Amino acid sequence: MDESGLTNEFSICLMLDDASTNAVNQIRDILPPAPLRDDSPHVTLLRSIGTPSDMKDEDLLEDMERILKLSSSLPFTARVVKISNIYSPLFGITSSVTLKASSELATYQKKLKKVLRAQNYSIGFFARLAFMPHISVRLGVPYNKQAKETTEKVFAPGTKLTFVKWAILRDVKKDGKYLVKEIVPDS
Repeated sequence: MDESGLTNEFSICLMLDDASTNAVNQIRDILPPAPLRDDSPHVTLLRSIGTPSDMKDEDLLEDMERILKLSSSLPFTARVVKISNIYSPLFGITSSVTLKASSELATYQKKLKKVLRAQNYSIGFFARLAFMPHISVRLGVPYNKQAKETTEKVFAPGTKLTFVKWAILRDVKKDGKYLVKEIVPDS
């Protein structure tokens, strides 16, 4: 970890198309503020990845593009399964949209693990076990009645979502808090 708290751990995330991103942000406006943070609306493709050595943000982005071909693999899709509050030991009860990944997305996620490990990136134990795609609407905040009703209208079960961009969330541990730094490739 460097003096700014930046660690060697990161997650690879897929970002929603503009219409779905705007919908998530409008639902967030109905909910109370997040006690933690609001990340850009995304699905985490793989978390708890450790770099083989210290890397600058730009170098990490370039390496992910080079070995994983993320940009050329997009877009990916998923379908909404349900709207619910989920519990996370890190974030508490969180409003979320649970997804079923397309077969292409699920296959690509499995491939990521193999390619990263072959390139000496480490992958945390729990990240190796399961891929549970979901979108956190607001970390640490459960749905209220109005937000849940709005979410159910916009993200009804079966709704197809498209992921058109990718980003990295780098872990930052500062002043006893778990934070992330979002880094995105140049468009």
